[in-house]
Amino acid sequence: MENLSNSVWVCRSFYNRTEHLDDMNQLLFGEGKFVFESSNAPEIIRGTMTLSPKNHYRLTLKGYLQGSHVRFQGKGMKGTPTSGWVYDFIGYFVPEWSGGIEQKSVLVGSLIRTAPHDGKSAGETASFIAVQRDFLEVREVLPLPDKVLHMLASRKHRLHHFIWHSIRDRWCILSEKKRKQMREKGWQPGEKSDERPSINSAGAPYISNGSGEDFLFMHRRMIQEVNSMMDKPIWGWPEIPAPGSLDIDVIPAKPISEEDLSLGNPDGFAVPPAWDSSNELLNKRIKQLKADGFYWSRMKWWDREFKNSQYLSTLTLGELGSLLEWTVHNDMHMRWSSVPRDPISGEVLPDGRKNPDDLDFKWDEPHYDFLGDPYSAHVNPIFWRLHGWIDDRIEDWFQAHAAVHPEEIERSEIKGVPWFKRGKWVHIDHPWSGPLHGCLDEKDMEMIVHILFRDPCLCSKENAFTHWY
Repeated sequence: MENLSNSVWVCRSFYNRTEHLDDMNQLLFGEGKFVFESSNAPEIIRGTMTLSPKNHYRLTLKGYLQGSHVRFQGKGMKGTPTSGWVYDFIGYFVPEWSGGIEQKSVLVGSLIRTAPHDGKSAGETASFIAVQRDFLEVREVLPLPDKVLHMLASRKHRLHHFIWHSIRDRWCILSEKKRKQMREKGWQPGEKSDERPSINSAGAPYISNGSGEDFLFMHRRMIQEVNSMMDKPIWGWPEIPAPGSLDIDVIPAKPISEEDLSLGNPDGFAVPPAWDSSNELLNKRIKQLKADGFYWSRMKWWDREFKNSQYLSTLTLGELGSLLEWTVHNDMHMRWSSVPRDPISGEVLPDGRKNPDDLDFKWDEPHYDFLGDPYSAHVNPIFWRLHGWIDDRIEDWFQAHAAVHPEEIERSEIKGVPWFKRGKWVHIDHPWSGPLHGCLDEKDMEMIVHILFRDPCLCSKENAFTHWY
């Protein structure tokens, strides 16, 4: 069955005229955008239609989807210029061509003016074509300042973030030969006397080995660096965003520009549509994470649990970090991920940067900001909101302990980052945020990536997705 949920379509309708016309605009009956919202039942259609250029003219849409056939009615909104308008639509999905280039999802059909308005009679019909618009990316709604964007998109910063995550996640499955090569470059996770991988060889997270402190510290350091370059800091989400409308909350009193309208992602936090990769298990995970029900059943609960002072007062800092990383953090990354695209051509790449050791320079383009890949996630504006939310949990944790265990945790500073002294609830003297020598040499980091992922015993298919959150 086709699906209209959470999508925006550009619709143009035309008079059914057969005579030759020198000006094709004389055929235009109307133009606007369908904004279809999510629904618990995929066959139910609900949403709005915004007319162009009079985008303060709105219709409420309700109807149903059956196979490749749709039928819905648009009614004008009370208190607006469209009050009393009624139009009915019937349409069909156009099948895709095998081998077609840059195809879009398209609806074709007919509409009828069901009720008269403004001197126009009921019963007049027209044909329409509706083309699904690409998801409006957060970078278009909440762009990062150019100087910040280009710093984050630089090869050095991409490699650092990618390697930091990958070494922690893969350390236990690397051969001793490869681990020795990492140590020689100063890139083991933690000190040589206290290596702290994030997961074991079976893929289960380490909760109590201190790797969670590394996770929290490294990202706090990143946040501090970015905010030092901002006129105003990027604040984390106060709450994980609930599913919301793809339409703007307030109908404008008069037309506003298309750029200011942001239909399809009004606040920048709309959840992008799911997509199908070549991995069926991954596809099931992505679809589940992006469903409204997942937010209400899991993410809302996590938002409350990780703010619960009674619970937080039982955790060490490392336990807090590991539990955050391997639950809500990873799932927020994938929930707000858009389908990856080639940063040069814009072509959809369902498997993204399929080979993790593919370091082609095209992946350094600022538009490669896929939130599911540590090589690119930090270039995405959402990254800083979700990690700001995570960072705020550190202060919640401190305040919870201050109330129950006064003076058992002492604040300090490490490498210019506000932190905590080692003690009963903090177990690491020097949280790990990069190579011990502190030098981020691009050639060395490229070599580290190849050591991590280039294995003659593995084909590219076996390596695919191993670097995603």
